[in-house]
Amino acid sequence: MARKRDILDDIIDIQDSWHAVQNPLAGIADSLAQDPGQRKVFDPADYKEKPWCNSSRCLRCASEREDVCSACLDVCPTHSIDIHNKSVTIEDTCRKCGLCQAACPTEVFNTRRHMVKQLYDNIARAASAYEQCYVTCTRALKRLPKPNEVLLPCVGMISRDLWFSILVDYTNVSVYLPLGICDRCRTTTGEDFYTEAISTAEEWAKSAVGLEADSKSLTHELTREYRRSQFVSSAIHATESLVTRTSPQLAGAQAVAKKITDHANRLNELQRQLENAVGAKTNQNRQRILTQNRKLMMGGLQHDPGLASDITLDVPVVDPDRCTSCGDCAKVCVTHAIDLDDNGHVYTLAAYCVNCAACARACPEGALSMYPLDASDLIVPDKGAEELARQKAKAKEEAHRLMKQGKKQLARAADTLEKLDDGEKK
Repeated sequence: MARKRDILDDIIDIQDSWHAVQNPLAGIADSLAQDPGQRKVFDPADYKEKPWCNSSRCLRCASEREDVCSACLDVCPTHSIDIHNKSVTIEDTCRKCGLCQAACPTEVFNTRRHMVKQLYDNIARAASAYEQCYVTCTRALKRLPKPNEVLLPCVGMISRDLWFSILVDYTNVSVYLPLGICDRCRTTTGEDFYTEAISTAEEWAKSAVGLEADSKSLTHELTREYRRSQFVSSAIHATESLVTRTSPQLAGAQAVAKKITDHANRLNELQRQLENAVGAKTNQNRQRILTQNRKLMMGGLQHDPGLASDITLDVPVVDPDRCTSCGDCAKVCVTHAIDLDDNGHVYTLAAYCVNCAACARACPEGALSMYPLDASDLIVPDKGAEELARQKAKAKEEAHRLMKQGKKQLARAADTLEKLDDGEKK
């Protein structure tokens, strides 16, 4: 629910109006004063990058089988990905759309500008500082982006899990795509991919991504909290310039930066707690890998555990009568979510499983089948919070005991006084 305006909001509006009256041609003057040679020009290539490949994460390379996974090959619009001799390569025909990065369950593909956590942070910064954040592509915008516009090669480079994480934390994120943009795009698989990713994330998060098709409807207003932070800092700076260490212009940005840092710290703490709970390595001493997408998704669930009931994911379950403990399933699992205990029994750690079903396809005995996961298994118990709750419960119980004891003592004292009073009357 929107907060009511107060006198501080009125003062900020008056200040903005006064600045506009004082310098009505400020934007034009700045533009004219800028050196034309230094003025940045929009170039779509500045927002695109050919991915680099981590072949050790590839399910096909690990299993040496073609049937275990084809996610990147299916989504690539130019068929530029080649997987051969335990190596993943990308041909020069690559459109640099980033769809392979979002589609790959084990995060084989990465780019310097658009790592998964970077994408989240870029959207979070804009959504924290502005009334509305817009995710869009180079063909849709065709100009330099405003601070609250996150410009991507294709909207489809945001995965389902990343969309879920964004929707859990922010309700002011929209996609800006004018009508006909995707219809004429040579990234022919992009529209179907991002549509599926967004719709699934919306269903899981019980929230919705906005859609804007008209450039005239785009707004670039700062949020109330951001403006108030700037104003308060400006007032402090004006009256205490000798002690303040920050300029008013940086105050809002620093508040947003702290929010991003706090989010990163929470995710790191989540991973630490997970590793403490289940161990960072398998019985075969392989390091478990928590993908960036899964970590962000789990962070969203930690924020709102009630959403677990709406998340639909399948995990491998072993039939012990068929399993021969050959280890092929563990070999193909590059995140090492599947492990064999000392007795050769196969089990899956849901947090590390990316639900790709490669292990089930690779099992020669057909001992693994995919079954629905209880997503509450992805919620990592917070030991600190549990201990605090236990201490609070213990303190409450002790307070109740003392209160009960005090009532008994008061009752005994009342009985004694009553007896004394009866004795005096006699």
